[in-house]
Amino acid sequence: MSNPAKSDGPAISISELSFRWPKAARPLLEIPRLTLEAGESLFLQGASGSGKSTLLNLISGVQSGYTGSISVCGEPLERLSMRKRDQLRANRIGLVFQQFNLLPWLSPLENVVLGCRFSAQRRKQAARQDGSVEAQALRLLGELGLESVGSEKRATSTLSIGQQQRVAACRALIGNPPLIIADEPTSSLDSDHRDRFIELLLTECERSGAALLFVSHDRGLAKHFHRAVNLEHLAQPTQEDETC
Repeated sequence: MSNPAKSDGPAISISELSFRWPKAARPLLEIPRLTLEAGESLFLQGASGSGKSTLLNLISGVQSGYTGSISVCGEPLERLSMRKRDQLRANRIGLVFQQFNLLPWLSPLENVVLGCRFSAQRRKQAARQDGSVEAQALRLLGELGLESVGSEKRATSTLSIGQQQRVAACRALIGNPPLIIADEPTSSLDSDHRDRFIELLLTECERSGAALLFVSHDRGLAKHFHRAVNLEHLAQPTQEDETC
């Protein structure tokens, strides 16, 4: 299968980033350089309060007010209006949230299809690859081991936590966005289900050519990824990324 999500240039490129909350004594984040190449998987570790969620909000264009540069898929966010950042996020970024953020009264299929609701680009890509958005949603559910619930009308809230997590991953992957961001998505799983989910997510990202930024406090997960970095070390230019 071809890699339709993969594009020229890095998925994320950060240079001389500094972010400080108003009235704070010092910056919460100082990152001289961070790059995530197209098709690469990066594990980003950080303790609670280290700024992980703030960094993800900056990368996804939700938070502004920083100095330096953040480019996502070749687009410098600091040059974009709020509307353009929203459009970039809808078209180019698939998000897997810690709490999943699924609509509990909708079916699994309906939740997955929502990943294309605000992006004509992702709808077209899904239809081009699989014939329709619904067909790609069903394929993704099947590939993540949810064949039995893909065609069911039952509410997503009736699924197990592990099943809901995979539905959330399918929603992020649909339409082949070139960047997937996963924010502590395995915190509620036991070790067996956690490792299985990570392998499935990595397989689907590799299949589509998407870059994956996986954020967690659990250092033991780093072995699954191409590279691992510690958020607290990024402010130290001499600290080299660890290769996994």
